[in-house]
Amino acid sequence: MKNKRKNKNSELDFYYLSKENEDKRVQKKHPKKKRKKVNPELLNDDRFNMDNEIVIGVTVLPEKDKNKKVRKEENNKKKKNKFDVTDKEPRKKTNKGQAKKNVKRIPYEEERKRKQKREKRFRIIKIFLKILMLIAIIIGIILFLFISPIFNIKNINVQGNKKVQSEEISSLSKLKIEENIFRFSSKEIEKNVKENAYIDTVEVKRKIPNTVEITVSERTAKYQLEYGNAFVYIDMNGNILEISEQNANLPIIRGYVTKQEDIKAGNKLVDEDCNKLISVEKFLKAAQSNQIYDIITYVNISNDKNYIMELPSKGKVAYLGDDTNVNDKILILKEIISKEEGRNGEIFVNDLNKIFFRESV
Repeated sequence: MKNKRKNKNSELDFYYLSKENEDKRVQKKHPKKKRKKVNPELLNDDRFNMDNEIVIGVTVLPEKDKNKKVRKEENNKKKKNKFDVTDKEPRKKTNKGQAKKNVKRIPYEEERKRKQKREKRFRIIKIFLKILMLIAIIIGIILFLFISPIFNIKNINVQGNKKVQSEEISSLSKLKIEENIFRFSSKEIEKNVKENAYIDTVEVKRKIPNTVEITVSERTAKYQLEYGNAFVYIDMNGNILEISEQNANLPIIRGYVTKQEDIKAGNKLVDEDCNKLISVEKFLKAAQSNQIYDIITYVNISNDKNYIMELPSKGKVAYLGDDTNVNDKILILKEIISKEEGRNGEIFVNDLNKIFFRESV
């Protein structure tokens, strides 16, 4: 048995060492098959040398190439070590099918909210772009209106004036022909025209393309004040309109408290005088309706509890009291004037319970 084991071991030792042993092995396993004899000169009794032998399926590289390959492998290892900062394992490559399986599906509600946010952002951007476009269009229009000669002033039309001449109003406005119709301020024009005391209100309109229309309303002189040898025309609200040497045949107000240095065209009487003029207006309206307005020459307002009217053409002075029962007092005054025609004197209607006429001596 021992000899058999030795023989087997010896066969194993030289199993791959020669083609002759290989043939024997093949013959033992397959005795029927005949193998071709190989030249004995190619065989070596010693163990084969890898440098001299050709092994099927293995390519033997020369030493230089081996060294290059080893260097390349070492360099590759260094590069890997250089970029492998963490100790984490490299990501495993997954197939497309596996990637699709690993993708998390977004819930419907969250997807809907995202979609709404995108739509809202898009709407905001769209609105912003529209605003920018609108601003650009407006700027373009404004530039065109201010630059184009089509909109230069050719005509200045004045309306509503009776006392003040149209040429004077145009001059006061300081508008210039061939000036751009959009370059002036309407408020500035109104202020300039109102420098004339007779002008009460001013309205300025642009008639495109080249006409400016100025519509005014004028104040009317209702009373006059004695101012030295001249007369001061005022309206019913106490606005001082003009100082003239001519008597306008209007009722002359006496007893006012406004200072002489403040009597200037464009100014206004003090509030106390203006309030008294309201009462005077009531008396004069009643006198006008009873046809005695034209014979009233003076109205004294020094005492608001007792207004006095002077009628020189009739030789009479009427004491009217305050502004209560105005129509009754004027009606009684008219009757007394008619009854006492040709007689000079004073008429007292300030107290309706004590009405009398006192003749002058």
